[in-house]
Amino acid sequence: MFKIWLATVIVITGILAIGFNSYRIMELNAAKAFNDQQLFLVREAARSIRAYIGNIESTLRFSVDIIGYNSQDDMLAEKVLSSVFFNTTGQILYLFIADPQGTILYQYPHGSSLSVQEFNLHSLLKPAPNFPGWVVSRIVNIGSPAQSLFSFIIAVPIESKKGSPVRWLCCVPDFNRMKQQFIYPVRSGKTGYAWMVDDRGVLIAHPNKNLEGKEAIAASKSGVPEFSSVSLEDIVRHKMMQGKDGTGEYISGWHAGEKGLTKKLIAYTPINLGPLVWSIGVSTPYHEILEQMADSTRRLVLFLGCFIGTIIIGSVWLLWQEKKNQQVNQHLQWSQEVFNGITDGISIVDQHYRVLMVNDAVCRWQNKPLKFFLGRPCHDVFLERGELCLGCPAKETFATGQPAFRERVSITLGGKKYYFHLYTFPLKDEAGKTVRVVEYVKDVTSERILQSEIIQNERLAIIGKMSAQVAHEIRNPLSALTLNIDLLEDEIKGYAGIDTAEAQELVHTIKHELKGLHNVLDDYLQFTRLPKIRLAQGNINVTLEEILAFMEEEFRVHNIVVKKSFDPEVPPINIDYDQLRRAFINLIRNAVEAMPEGGSLDIATRINGNWVEITFMDSGEGISEQNLEQIFTPFFSTKVGGTGLGLSITKHIISEHGGEISCESRRHEGTRFIVRLPLHEH
Repeated sequence: MFKIWLATVIVITGILAIGFNSYRIMELNAAKAFNDQQLFLVREAARSIRAYIGNIESTLRFSVDIIGYNSQDDMLAEKVLSSVFFNTTGQILYLFIADPQGTILYQYPHGSSLSVQEFNLHSLLKPAPNFPGWVVSRIVNIGSPAQSLFSFIIAVPIESKKGSPVRWLCCVPDFNRMKQQFIYPVRSGKTGYAWMVDDRGVLIAHPNKNLEGKEAIAASKSGVPEFSSVSLEDIVRHKMMQGKDGTGEYISGWHAGEKGLTKKLIAYTPINLGPLVWSIGVSTPYHEILEQMADSTRRLVLFLGCFIGTIIIGSVWLLWQEKKNQQVNQHLQWSQEVFNGITDGISIVDQHYRVLMVNDAVCRWQNKPLKFFLGRPCHDVFLERGELCLGCPAKETFATGQPAFRERVSITLGGKKYYFHLYTFPLKDEAGKTVRVVEYVKDVTSERILQSEIIQNERLAIIGKMSAQVAHEIRNPLSALTLNIDLLEDEIKGYAGIDTAEAQELVHTIKHELKGLHNVLDDYLQFTRLPKIRLAQGNINVTLEEILAFMEEEFRVHNIVVKKSFDPEVPPINIDYDQLRRAFINLIRNAVEAMPEGGSLDIATRINGNWVEITFMDSGEGISEQNLEQIFTPFFSTKVGGTGLGLSITKHIISEHGGEISCESRRHEGTRFIVRLPLHEH
């Protein structure tokens, strides 16, 4: 759930970042396009001003040509000045002819109140050697103290026949008219305006006439004196005053008569007048561009809002789905826990009898990981068969679509035989066809063993009583018979001079058979009177060493090779030395008797969990599977003359120690008995 919210926040943040970036790109593109339009406006204004001044300069040159041919005709000069003044239709405020020292020789109109002394004519009319044929003065205030009037002088030389200027035809253009015609009408946006500076950075044209004659940088601070616009200063000093063309933006201290910091867009272009440079700029508040973008911005915000809303709705839906999936997963987990918590084995197979799933009980029985079963045929992984089992209940369930049952199925796992009841149940698709089968295996081994033990105990009780009674009834006559045979043997030995060899042989045979009967009788009596175990600390390895030393001659006679592998880490445990010795001797003698032609006997000890494990492995012929189930049953024996009580007594002794005994055997490979005794008393 946290991941979904985190992903949602990341996506929304990314969208907002993209939206903001898109807005910034739109804003920058709009500002650039707007500035390009402003640049076009100022270029047109500059072109018009250059044309305006060029027309005045052409008129002056034409007049100079007339005056130059008649340089001494004063009346002609007066007429030319008057004609130029009236023909320029108000473009010129004042005309005059001056000598190189700046002395005015002729003027028109006569008696003009304009003062041209501010222009420093003496310096102006001595241009550099490479001047372009006309000169333009800086703009100065030639008005009265009560009313400012800014203008400039255009001067064209009247040359002598030798080519040197002897007089100058000068005019003072109507700069206010020029501003009214070419500067003030330029508008950009709602409140944008044009203004002009000279090459000193002085404002020579501005909608706020109070600022004219002031430096542009100082004028920008008039609204907020403590404010300094680095960007405007850079534009004015390093671009406009240098005669460069371009666009930019800056922050001003006022706009349209209102004080306050205002971000503006600016476009500027130069007017080159010989060595002098004027520069026209047009400025527009940045927010007016944003106002023009309002519709686009609203559409962008609406789109982003809808998109983000969709994402949030999707996230809520995903959270709902996630919660639902968590509930489903929780139920699946519970089902899986129940599935694995069942102590009986459960497996699911498909129509090809491949295992799709097993629970933990099956893995424990087989001592294999889950992946060992998946995808393999059930008859292969469970019974190591290459084909279906006879009477397979899963096959029946696939065929009938009904549950099936098989009783007392037996398999051997890890050398131990298990008994199961096998149930199969169908899993059907929507069409009612059986596509999977559940195999439910109930382990009834313990029940089978318990039932067998109950029956065996009942049999043992009956056999014990019968054995005691039979042994009692037989012992007395057998003892009398043995005594009389001994007497008879002594009697036969007393016959001197008579050949009694045959009689003595018969007596020896009878005594041997009587001894065998006594041994059988002793086994029966021992079985009926098994002593109670008395436990004490003892070392299994030492016990086995003593037994092997005791039976060393027997091993030599029967050509048996004994191999020992005793774990020195096996600690002392609680045992009944005599009874355990008897049990071990029984197991070893059985192994010796299983190898009449000789062989090997491997005896090993080790610690296995909470048990001390002792194994006896012979290389004899082995025990058939049919007989293997009955070897611990009293009176069952495959040996000629055997009583069938040895392994029963051995099992009883091991059980009284709280231990276990099991047997593994394969025909022609040998037999292994495994005895497990507890490390600690239970």
